[in-house]
Formats: sequence, structure tokens, C-alpha cells
Amino acid sequence: MTEPRKINDIFNDLLKQKMEGKPSKPVKQKLSILQVESLNNRLDRLTPQFKKAIQEKNIVDAKTVVSDLQQVLRTLGKTTKLVEFKNQLFELALEEKDYDFAIDGFLSNRTLVNNSTRLHLEATALLAIAYLRKSEIEKAKLFIKEVLENKKVIKTEATREKFNKEIIARFDEECALASLNSNRIIEINIDELHQEVIKVLETSTNEQLYITIGKTVPKFTKDLLYEVDKFSKNLLPYKEQKVLPPPEEIIKDEPAGKTVFSSFKRVVYNSLCDPKSEVYKAWYSNAVGSVVDKKYITAAVGLALAGQGIGFTALLISAAALIIRFGLDIYCEKYKPATVTEFRRKSN
Repeated sequence: MTEPRKINDIFNDLLKQKMEGKPSKPVKQKLSILQVESLNNRLDRLTPQFKKAIQEKNIVDAKTVVSDLQQVLRTLGKTTKLVEFKNQLFELALEEKDYDFAIDGFLSNRTLVNNSTRLHLEATALLAIAYLRKSEIEKAKLFIKEVLENKKVIKTEATREKFNKEIIARFDEECALASLNSNRIIEINIDELHQEVIKVLETSTNEQLYITIGKTVPKFTKDLLYEVDKFSKNLLPYKEQKVLPPPEEIIKDEPAGKTVFSSFKRVVYNSLCDPKSEVYKAWYSNAVGSVVDKKYITAAVGLALAGQGIGFTALLISAAALIIRFGLDIYCEKYKPATVTEFRRKSN
């Protein structure tokens, strides 16, 4: 018969776990049928509240609801479901630039699920993105490597190749955008910017606009893009590397311009594509392509990018012109930023 553990031993174990940063496992409780039913009812009430907070990007409400969900799901022993909710919370924190909170959260979530699960892969990919946004490239590489070398989650070769291609493109976009962000206060003249946008719409093709963006970005952006893209692709089997453009191709003006333009969606999408935004309302209430609509889009793009400290005039002009030429309906569908559910869907 095993000797009962002394309270001092239990206390020392808990203290050791705390010092090592390992979360203690929740104490299992034997629940009555009524208790389980009550907890499930509470879960049913909290879940739509959480989804609403995430959809509205209300980080305060999301944290409050997750705190309640945590109590319920831990009591029910549903750790996986809890990690699923928390990954969404921490991604919202990432979008709200609360990087340290997001990073701590993803690191914690990785300890709660097996590394062969989609949720672990998701948290790892988002950790890499968090460090890219902080311009901590060497730390990001550790998690990029783990994502691209993980063959436990996506077992189908074709699906894994598709996922790898798309996640590398995401890493490229994130490092390009991070390299352009600054803490400078950028002032722009919307009227002058709009006049220039109208001119390039009349004189430049889409290809020329992408090339302009590629020529405008600083050398540092291309150097960083090359570094991250090369590091990522070198982790892939030779067969996969062969079908992807080499890093040397990625930093040429037109492809670099396409990467940078695609990265802008993480800054301008909500201003343009939220049905509640003034730009969105103007586009669908007025004659499509009218001068008023174009100026709304120019202003939204210019102010959003300038708000991130991105002040290269040629970038603002070319980006606004491309979005106007696409039209909001096509742009909002084609460039919708991926969320955590996209990671899960692509890893099925």
C-alpha cells in the first residue's frame, strides 16, 4: 500500500512547478449530473459572448469572458477547448499590439496540448508571427523552424506542401510589414495624395504599381525579406523548394512589391472592409468608381498606413491606386487577413 503524501511534499512540488514555469494540473473533481448540466449551460451562454468580443475586437470583454470560460472548462476537464478559446484571445492581443501578453499566452498554451495537434501548430505559427512583429528575428526563426519541420500534424503530403507555401508567404509579409513600421508621426495631405492617385490610375498598370512599391521600399526591407524567406525555404525538402520561387526572385521589385502590398491588408482591411466603416458605406451607396469613393479609399489607406509610421508617399499612392482598381468587393474578399481558424482549416 502506497504511503499517503505529506502536505509539505505536495507544497514543495507546487512550488517547484511554479519556479519552473510549469502550470499545475487542475484537480479532477467527480461531478454530479446536475453539476455537469449546469456547467454546460454556462458554457453555452459564455461561448457566444466570447465570439462577439472577438468579432468586435474587444480585448477587455474577451479577457473577462475567457476568465469565466477557464473556470468552467477546467472543471469539466476540457483543456483542448480551453486552448482553442485562448489561442483566439491571444491572436486578438497580437492584433492589438499587446505582444508580450500574446507571447506569454501562446507559450503557455503549447504546454497544455500535444505537439502533434493542430492547436499546438497554430500557437507555434502565431508565436513566430508575434516575434516577427517585434522584429526579434532570431527568436521568430526558432518557431518558424518548428512549424515547417513538424510532420506530425499534417500527415498528407499535398496538404502539408500547400500549408507550407502559404505560411511562408505569411512569414514574408509579416517581416516586410514590421520592417516598414516606425514610431514616427507621419503627416499627409489627403488632397495632394488623392490627386497623385488619380494620375497613376490613368498612367500606370498594376504591374507598374507593384514595381513602384518594390523600388520604394528600403534596402533593409528587402534584406530582411530575403533572410526570412531563405531561412524558411531551406527547411523544406528539396522537392518542395523546387516548386517555390527562390529568395533571390522574391526580392526583385515586382514580387517584393506584391508581398508588401499584400502585407498592408493587416493595417488597412478594417478601415476599408468593415461594413460599419464610412468607406465601405460610401462605396456601396454611391456609384461604384466615383471620385468621392476614390477619395474615401485614398484617405483611409493613407491615414491607416501613416498611422503605422509608414510614410513613403509612393507606397501610399500605389497601394491606394491598386485597391481602387480592384474595387472594394474584390479587395475585401481576396485580401481578408487569415485568422487562427485559417491555420486550423489549412492543417486538416
